[in-house]
Amino acid sequence: MKRTVILVLALVLADSVAAHKAPTHKHAQLVPIPAYRQPYGEAGAQASLQAAKAFLATFDEAARDQFMFTLNAAERAGWSNLPAGIVDRTGIAVAELSDVQRGLLFDFLASSLSEEGYRKVMDIMAAEAFLSNDRRARRLKWDPQNYWISFYGIPSTDTPWGWQYGGHHLVLNISVENNRVETMSPSFVGTEPAVFSLNGVDYVSMVDMHRAGYAVYSALDAEQRAVTDAERVPRDVQTGPGKDGAIPSVIGISASKLRNEPKALMLSAIRKWVAIQPSENAVPRMAQIESELDQTHFAWIGDSTLNTPAYMRIQGPTLIIELLSTGGNVGENASGKGHYHSIYRNPAMEYGG
Repeated sequence: MKRTVILVLALVLADSVAAHKAPTHKHAQLVPIPAYRQPYGEAGAQASLQAAKAFLATFDEAARDQFMFTLNAAERAGWSNLPAGIVDRTGIAVAELSDVQRGLLFDFLASSLSEEGYRKVMDIMAAEAFLSNDRRARRLKWDPQNYWISFYGIPSTDTPWGWQYGGHHLVLNISVENNRVETMSPSFVGTEPAVFSLNGVDYVSMVDMHRAGYAVYSALDAEQRAVTDAERVPRDVQTGPGKDGAIPSVIGISASKLRNEPKALMLSAIRKWVAIQPSENAVPRMAQIESELDQTHFAWIGDSTLNTPAYMRIQGPTLIIELLSTGGNVGENASGKGHYHSIYRNPAMEYGG
């Protein structure tokens, strides 16, 4: 259930507008998104809070009520990675923001994510701009303006709150408590295409995650690879949207059976997802995962070739990571350029637990 959130802020920018009255811009003005910067200091809960207040101050109360929800609102779990032409979203879209508000939104994302995480957002939105030139883009609403931001709870230093940013191939769910980032579970990161050029800029998205998984597999001996075999490439990740609370059967090989090298490579692969969030949570989170590594399983099928079917699952007591290379494309203009889906979950700490 939505609720009106009244924020008492010292500064209200002169261009405050209701979201439905904000101008709409073409994607040429949007991609690439602004370069990563930290206007409020190192990314983390404190910087995120300041950036959120600056962004929210540009809206009147009625407009804020469109994209601010109670902490445990049902809308928080209603996310999807599908195109906007298939699944409607809640929140406020990039398309509805003024130029000033767009800048403040990206300041907020940069203040809330690591530089690596912000780059993921940049690459995924650029891929969406690439798809916007496909003949089916209008029907499926492939457009980098079709990404939404929403807040859950009131951003503050002493109460839990969270935010969600997403659209096609992207959903980030970040939860804050005690003025620290607590979790980014569940979060979905994907892309189509993965390797492409747009407006003179070259992009490579998620290929590093694919190769990191294959590096673990490559470091195993023949007997271990047989145990690791995931048997088939599923149609999609098994713990994606609508699968909150689902715990798949454990498959693959236990890290307790591995030598030091594949164990280290396994941690490196996991870090590709964990490092999306700022270090104030990424560092302790990696320490927790490392302490549970011998209870964590790795499964793989496929190779490292772009645009071929492959699947990885890393699953432990507080971790589920899935990576899928679909081996095909939906967008005709993306043919042969890669298509990835992935999910990161901490089953013990979803949406802040």
